[in-house]
Amino acid sequence: MTAVARRTSPLVAIFNSRDEVIEAIRSALENDGFATVTARLAEIQNGTLDLVAFIKVHAPDVIVYDLPRPYEAHWNFLRLMKETTSLKDRMWILTTTDKEALEAAVGASDVVEIIVGQPYGADDVVEAVHVALGTRVPEKSQG
Repeated sequence: MTAVARRTSPLVAIFNSRDEVIEAIRSALENDGFATVTARLAEIQNGTLDLVAFIKVHAPDVIVYDLPRPYEAHWNFLRLMKETTSLKDRMWILTTTDKEALEAAVGASDVVEIIVGQPYGADDVVEAVHVALGTRVPEKSQG
């Protein structure tokens, strides 16, 4: 039996450039019952970590990926990655420091299903993961 077949909790892969953010999101997700795997963006971008192999081994249900500035360059990298077979059908949640600037730079796209903009906390990411997996409906803003 594979590790994926034995898994009882949804697995979330967290990719971010800041260790403290990775740890906060990892801790919040695990406290909410999710399993996690993590990696730093620099390892993916410089080729130290083979992302395609990482995804094949771990088979996460959701990928939480931080998109740093400059948005255009990182967006193009993300779009190329998303076209690989093992990444194409994954649910992606994108975190970013400036959602409006990102949307202005890259425009609307169906590459990423959910974008969480700063200021955001680990709880916002947990909520987005639940929404992505259909385990919780999005909260309606009061107004």
